[in-house]
Amino acid sequence: MFRSLRSAKTTISCKNCRKHLTAQRTCQKVSLVCEDCKRQYELQEYIQEMDEALEKFLESVNCDRI
Repeated sequence: MFRSLRSAKTTISCKNCRKHLTAQRTCQKVSLVCEDCKRQYELQEYIQEMDEALEKFLESVNCDRI
């Protein structure tokens, strides 16, 4: 069975420490997490800075359109 990735490293910088963020998928949502300073951000906070890695990751995320 096909399974999509649960996380992907991006080139987007954390607003707190400037390290690269990781996109993480849970059952309900996608968020951006800094593995260095442990901050978690809503995807909407960085949508203007979306890079190719995040875009490709989001393409594989299933969503309900009810």
